[in-house]
Amino acid sequence: MNAVRTLIAVILVSLASGRAGAEIYQWTDLEGRVHFSQDFSQVPDEHRKEAELSQHRVRRHQVQTFENVAPPARGSGTRHRTPKAGRPLEMPFEMRGSAMWVYVQINDRTTAPFIVDTGASDVAVPGHVASAAGIEIDADTPRATYQTANGLVRQPLVRLDSVQVGDVRVEGVRGSINENMQVGLLGGSFFNNFTFQIDPAAQMITLIPNPGMRSGIPEREWRKRFAETHNRVSELETYLEHNAFARESRRRQFAEKLEALHERLAALEDEADLAGVPQAWRN
Repeated sequence: MNAVRTLIAVILVSLASGRAGAEIYQWTDLEGRVHFSQDFSQVPDEHRKEAELSQHRVRRHQVQTFENVAPPARGSGTRHRTPKAGRPLEMPFEMRGSAMWVYVQINDRTTAPFIVDTGASDVAVPGHVASAAGIEIDADTPRATYQTANGLVRQPLVRLDSVQVGDVRVEGVRGSINENMQVGLLGGSFFNNFTFQIDPAAQMITLIPNPGMRSGIPEREWRKRFAETHNRVSELETYLEHNAFARESRRRQFAEKLEALHERLAALEDEADLAGVPQAWRN
């Protein structure tokens, strides 16, 4: 028990530190809908003052409530793929202030509290959650730039093997890692796989799997990725076939490019397999 209390104290101290880059901005639009985002550039100009003020309230609220959030019952996160299109799913959430809180299981390895933010482009994962989920970040991990009130920050971009809330599961999800966040954001790379409706009174999100999306990416984008890569491979193969007597150095250069393209195509196939992309979208 003493160890548990000590752990909670450490968590709360960490939360209270609120280092730069960990902001969560909140604002309410003209239709009364509440939005959250860690990217200040996504906040409409007319709501930026409100959002800047809200980050302090949200941070204090996290400190006050983190200890009281209970994880889901043991065994509730069974492994299965995202259900087929047409079957409605229900995702309960808990209102804490004006924020919608859910427990998210990442990579079937760890479960942590997240705030629902359908306006965020990706699932934003705190650094300590990423470590518990077995996600490794190194110098080769791609980064993206995000704007906050404290300036620009660069965050690693990763592919999450799975993101699951209750019975709702998506595999192959784009995520960003923020070492300064304590509570994650469940964003568009998860929700874009569904059409959904939020009922604040019932504290329930109803989702219907969208057959035109895989891993938050629409069919047309998957087709474009494969078409561009296949076309480039075909161009280089044709060149090498019809220019057998070209300079050896030039042929070697194009052969290396072709090898790199084949590796890129193989990686794209692996990504599509993980996301459940139909074969028809890959041709």
